[in-house]
Amino acid sequence: MAVRDQIINPILKSLGWNPETPEEVQPNIFTQEGVPDYTLIKDGKKVLFIEAKKLSVDVEQKEVIRQLANYCFGEGMKYGVLTNGGIWILFRAFKEGTTMAERIVWKTDIESDELTATTRRLDTVSKENVGNIENLIKKLQILDEIWQSFVEEPEEMIRGLIPVFDKLINEGYADYKFESSEIEDFLKERIRELITPIEESRVAPFEPQLWGGTRPRKIRISTDTFEIRKSYEILINTAEWLIRKGKLKKSDCPVAIGHKRHLINTESKHRYGDSFRAPKRLSNGTYIETHNSTAGCINNARRLLEKFGYREDTLHVQ
Repeated sequence: MAVRDQIINPILKSLGWNPETPEEVQPNIFTQEGVPDYTLIKDGKKVLFIEAKKLSVDVEQKEVIRQLANYCFGEGMKYGVLTNGGIWILFRAFKEGTTMAERIVWKTDIESDELTATTRRLDTVSKENVGNIENLIKKLQILDEIWQSFVEEPEEMIRGLIPVFDKLINEGYADYKFESSEIEDFLKERIRELITPIEESRVAPFEPQLWGGTRPRKIRISTDTFEIRKSYEILINTAEWLIRKGKLKKSDCPVAIGHKRHLINTESKHRYGDSFRAPKRLSNGTYIETHNSTAGCINNARRLLEKFGYREDTLHVQ
C-alpha cells in the first residue's frame, strides 16, 4: 500500500489517470484469473492492468510476470504494466512464438535511468496515448535501432560532427587552423570513450553461458530441436538449418540486416568494408555476424527465416 499510495498513484496522476476516479482507475477488480491491483479504464473500456509489488520484490521473476500475463490473457488485454515502484515494465501478454522474456516491451528504473528516457517510456501508457500504444512502441524501437546503428558504425556520427566542429572553430577561433584529420582523430577518441561501455555491456551477456548455470537451453526450428549454451548459437543453428533445407546458398549473399550491415556474407565484411565483430564460419563457406544481445540474436534469426519464406514463429526458444 505504501508503494501504491506514495509512488504509483502520483505517477499515474502525472500520466493523466486519476486514481480517485472509478471511471478511470479501479483497484482490485476481480477477473477470471485473479485480482490485478489496478485496472485502467478509458471510454468505459478496460485498457490496461497494473500489478504492483513491494520495493523488495524482483518484478522480472518469471512467476511475477506470469501472474500479470494471466490477468491480461484472461481478459483479452494485449498489454500490462508490472512495477515495484522503482522498476516499471511494459509487458505484451501474447505474441505467437515468443517467450515471456521476449514479450517485455520496455523496462525503466525511475531511480537510475535518465529522466527523459523514463518519461518517454511511461508516456506510452498515459491516458492520452494508451489508445495509440502500438505506434508509440514502434517509434521507441525505431529510435533505439537507429542509435544502435550509430554505436555499431560510429564513422557516420563522426562524419556528421566534423562540419559542426569546423563551423564552431571558424566562428570562435578563427586564428587557429585545424586539419580535418586532427578533428577526425579527436572525435574518434571521444566517441570511442562513449561507446566502449555500451559495447562491453552488450558483449557480456552472450559470450559466457547463455542463461547461466550448466544446463543447456533448447530452440526448436519447425520440428527440429537444438541444444544451445550461447546466444550466437541461435543464429548459427538457424542459418545451418536453412542451408540443409537448400535455402541459404552463397549466391544469396550478402544477406542484409540494415542498409549498411550484413548478417551473412561470403567474407566477414559489412557493406562498406568494416569487419564483422564476431564472425562465425558456416558450413557453406559463408560468414555470419553474431555480435548481438540474446534478444538481437533471436530477432535476427527470425528475420532470416522470414527472408527465406518461413514465418517468424517457425523458431521457438524454450
